[in-house]
Amino acid sequence: MRIRIVISLVILIFMCSCERLNLKEEVPDCIEDKIREFSNSDQVCDHVANVYRYIFQGKYVYVFDPGNCYADAIAPVYDENCNLLCGLGGFLGNTKCNDIEFGDNIKDKTLIWEN
Repeated sequence: MRIRIVISLVILIFMCSCERLNLKEEVPDCIEDKIREFSNSDQVCDHVANVYRYIFQGKYVYVFDPGNCYADAIAPVYDENCNLLCGLGGFLGNTKCNDIEFGDNIKDKTLIWEN
């Protein structure tokens, strides 16, 4: 009986310790982990940060937009394997990813997460 109680308590503690993300769509595990890190970062603006999924160069990419509370904030762009492709915005206002204009070459904008 004691073993069942201990196991139940361990499971309950584990379930309560996992932060639940309110994701709008299913994403790869590594992207979910990156969203969890991103949402807890001090670089994220309150109530304006988001993650969108796009199709860029025939593949899903995820743009982590921290919002506009920092003048030089960069929105990293990851592929579905969590490889960093580029950073959009920043002090110079970069709009290219892989030397291709990002905004002109995206399709299927889907909101994944927002705070």
